[in-house]
Amino acid sequence: MKGRASLLKSLTRLDRYSKTCLARCDTYSKRTLRSGDAGELAHTSREIVRVQLNMMKLSRELAAVSNQIRGFVAGEARCLAMPAPADAGNQVGRDFKVKGQECCERFAFTAALTETGAEVVRVVADTSALWPQQEYGCFETWTEAQDFATVLNQTYGIDPIEAQHIVVSANLALRSSNEAS
Repeated sequence: MKGRASLLKSLTRLDRYSKTCLARCDTYSKRTLRSGDAGELAHTSREIVRVQLNMMKLSRELAAVSNQIRGFVAGEARCLAMPAPADAGNQVGRDFKVKGQECCERFAFTAALTETGAEVVRVVADTSALWPQQEYGCFETWTEAQDFATVLNQTYGIDPIEAQHIVVSANLALRSSNEAS
């Protein structure tokens, strides 16, 4: 209960602060655009991109927490439990439990096309199993989803070459199962 109250208090502060930032951005953007200084405009553009990336990360994190809360309220988990991000020496994909069973399978994140765009999915090596990671939302293009999947793989300590091997093995397993049907 204490954690919930703290989260709600933080969200209230964040909401208040974001409204203040929006008002300031409106005021300062008009002033900056009128200045006409190319160097200042270029610097401002880079800062806007940096802030947009941070806002996207925050938005995805809030969506993940929201989905977890909805899952707990509904009494069902939508996705398998994920391990904590890896330390440099930690072997991710090993030594964590999924629904009470020992899981020693290697996994990676990749992008998949949907009817409405693209999404990030988690695949397990040498199986046709994949789990849509809905907490990260829908992306307009496959490339955006793949870029985000690459960041997730790095976050969980999955080497790009290993991720590629896992995704290829999962694709081959999927094709084999489709041909067998």
